[in-house]
Amino acid sequence: MAAAFGPFCVAARSLLAAVATLAVLALAGDAAACVCANEPLDERLDAADAAIVARLVEVKEGLSFPPRRVLTFDVEQRVKGDLPGRIDVLSPTGTDCDLEVREEQVVGLLLTRDASGAWQGTACSVVDPGRLVAEGGEPRGGEIKVVVGIVVLGLVLALAFFRLRRGSRPQLPGAPG
Repeated sequence: MAAAFGPFCVAARSLLAAVATLAVLALAGDAAACVCANEPLDERLDAADAAIVARLVEVKEGLSFPPRRVLTFDVEQRVKGDLPGRIDVLSPTGTDCDLEVREEQVVGLLLTRDASGAWQGTACSVVDPGRLVAEGGEPRGGEIKVVVGIVVLGLVLALAFFRLRRGSRPQLPGAPG
């Protein structure tokens, strides 16, 4: 008689295991996490509409749907894009991808524009500011260095031509007279 109930016991155990598995999955909380692209920084920089090194100065909770926060940053260095000195960045709220930055913290940000032209940022937008500048920053003061170099060259040439015209040579110790 025990042999007759054998297949029934196996089926009952399988059914019980399936119900327990479904119950665990149904009762489990949200396990979603923010998943950022695992790409090199140079590729992420190319894909971004703008990139900045900035300091967070203000956070405003938006009354919009879907809920978003407005984070205001003072731009310390523009790495990509022509941006003003102060910029508002929209971030979703209530998700694992919220843009979480402390006030006065300096961060590197890779930003995108939404359809309305507003700047968007998420947790995946934050990068190390030093690496961002090293990867995409242009050297500062390049034009000024060229102008100063040309001015110095002009002064040296003018002095050389002035002395050549006068026919005088500087009196250096040990030089032929």
